[in-house]
Amino acid sequence: MCSPSNIPYPELPGAQFTSLSATLVSNLTVQIPKGGYANHGAVAAGGNETVTVDVYLPADSWNGRMQGIGGGGWTAGGINAPGPSMSMLGAVADGYSAVTTNAGHASLNPYEWVLKSPGVVNHHLLEDFSSTSLNELSIIGKAIIESHYGSPPLYSYWNGCSQGGRQGMKLASEYPTAFDGIAASAPALDSVGLGVGSLWPQAFMNTLGQHSKNCELLAITEAAIKYCDEDDGLVDNAISYPDSCNFDPYSVVGQAISCNDTGIPEIVHISETAAKVANATWTGSRLLDDSLTRQGLKKGARLVEKNLGFMIIPGLATTVCSSNGTCVGKPAGSSEQWIRLLIKKDPNFDVSTITVEDFKKLFEISMEEYGQTFKVKSDLDAFRDAGGKVISYHGLADSIVPPDSTRHYFESVAARDKQIHDYYRVFEAPGLDHCFLDGGGYYPEGIFEALVTWVESGVAPDRITAHTSPLNGTMRSSILCPYPQKAYYNGLGPSTTAEDFYCEG
Repeated sequence: MCSPSNIPYPELPGAQFTSLSATLVSNLTVQIPKGGYANHGAVAAGGNETVTVDVYLPADSWNGRMQGIGGGGWTAGGINAPGPSMSMLGAVADGYSAVTTNAGHASLNPYEWVLKSPGVVNHHLLEDFSSTSLNELSIIGKAIIESHYGSPPLYSYWNGCSQGGRQGMKLASEYPTAFDGIAASAPALDSVGLGVGSLWPQAFMNTLGQHSKNCELLAITEAAIKYCDEDDGLVDNAISYPDSCNFDPYSVVGQAISCNDTGIPEIVHISETAAKVANATWTGSRLLDDSLTRQGLKKGARLVEKNLGFMIIPGLATTVCSSNGTCVGKPAGSSEQWIRLLIKKDPNFDVSTITVEDFKKLFEISMEEYGQTFKVKSDLDAFRDAGGKVISYHGLADSIVPPDSTRHYFESVAARDKQIHDYYRVFEAPGLDHCFLDGGGYYPEGIFEALVTWVESGVAPDRITAHTSPLNGTMRSSILCPYPQKAYYNGLGPSTTAEDFYCEG
């Protein structure tokens, strides 16, 4: 049964199928860590790219559903990418037929595919990456599933976070019948703004002519959390209401802290420069007409990189200091790549010296050249009318994609449709970093199951239980509420279970 001869090529106008392979995999046991399976505990017309779509089919435990798996960073998906690969296995373990696409580039390194020749952007691959391959994935996946099982999937779902979240919202707005339900968490909706905008703290420091130390910004973040942690009546190392957190970074200027940024343990005093950088990262960047180019991070989000051993989580205001105490900026990789490859079209362009004035010009060029390619429209009428449902969570301590970008998109959809909660709900998670990076904060591991229930039973999620990782042997539970509602502690229980909270607002 698991043979290419038993699976005919799907019908896809404008596409030429070059190969199809099928392999039976038995007795596979893989442990997928929490957050590794997102939201859980095809050839393009106009070019000659070869797009690979991978489909995993459960041998004997298919639940009648299809799950499309999104990508992250510069990858659209594909089983050679660690995140999508884990999610594909997780989906099959849950009984889903799983499908993912590499959008025409197998490489995880953007320097190997964004430019097709020196100074020339590969716009066909960029279109595939942005949207085209996503609809093709849905068509091909459903056709192969029907060929294999004799019937199409009863329901189809999209599952993604970050880039995968953006893909999900692009599907909802551009291809409203491709999926019945979409889990689009921490979506990188404003890819164009993020591409340049993430460089804002670095450009700010370059213009200031001074660079803060990482230890200073870590201390400022810790002070902000301590100052606003109890605003919700609890001490759980998370800021639940960052918009009302009135912590002033200048209040800790001069405070002595331990620091090892130069490689030599020392005591330093938090500088006014560090306070300025923190404020600039929190407030975001603006053009000369005062229009916001990039929303700021929330107070409580990490501002500098963190080395987890197996990976480094980037930080927008990260610096590198020499033994003589001199510090220079370290731009986040994603913004560095965006500016080098898409704007300057020169992989060797020096991003480290960009000033605020340079930043504003780069932002305008980025919007002019790529705004339409990556724009996610706020018109979800067709998706709504098709009966689709979309659900998102966004960590309030996201250090990469500002939570306000999701909030702004939601509000732009709501401005068109007052019944938005009938098909689109957003849940904000206190203390949570980008897509559960770093493992802190309240993670809603049951959000995908809530989506399935909403699609198949018509029961909309009015609250979602979220848990922290164990700290000193204690795991806290709380609830996330559909925006704009917030969770409040009722003051009656031990404050560690979901029953101790209610939604209001």
